[in-house]
Amino acid sequence: MAELGRASKAPTKTERREGQEGHGQARGWTVRDVVTLVAFNLIIIAVTFVLKLGEDLLFSPQVEFFIGSWLFPLAATPFYLVMADRIGKRGVLAATTLVFGLLYTLMGSLYCLPVALVGAAVGELSMVGDGSYRRPTRAVLGFYVYWVTFGFYGVIPYLLFRDAYIAQLSERYRYSMEDVLAMVAQYTELPWIALMLAQFAVGTAVGGLIGTRLLKKHVRKAKIA
Repeated sequence: MAELGRASKAPTKTERREGQEGHGQARGWTVRDVVTLVAFNLIIIAVTFVLKLGEDLLFSPQVEFFIGSWLFPLAATPFYLVMADRIGKRGVLAATTLVFGLLYTLMGSLYCLPVALVGAAVGELSMVGDGSYRRPTRAVLGFYVYWVTFGFYGVIPYLLFRDAYIAQLSERYRYSMEDVLAMVAQYTELPWIALMLAQFAVGTAVGGLIGTRLLKKHVRKAKIA
């Protein structure tokens, strides 16, 4: 009888969650999931903007190209991995991509919204499969799509309205012509764009290693995620 009682004992919260993980993506989104998404996206945005501010203060625009492309994803990826693991449901990457795209759109860069929509769709396609958000390697690969989308926020204005954008950089932001010409090359010539994408890959991969270690050694053990 004692054994029967133990067998019929209701599963704990942790056991229920492990069961959900074993059967792929969990059920629909909850209020808690939305709060988690908003909170971690605020952290990711804050980290990125603080680093960008420091970058602007310390380096010239043409030098920033070689720093932000790996530093931003390196710093943000650990937070994204914790969020993805905590929510573990389809739509995490799409929502995260759209949040940043909407932010840039509200700041006046209207072209960012369609870019974000494409990035969100491609990102979610890269995450197809059961349990993908709770597999660190898959989550990191998906988040790389996020940073590729971020990179195209910088490429698009040079392709669509180069002259007007160059004039804005010179007049509004008071960049030197040397910096402007360097930025034009960096965001329009294929070798430079390839280098930017490679830097995004390195930063996301290193951030993913840090995030995976954090997730396995501390977050999951502490039952934070």
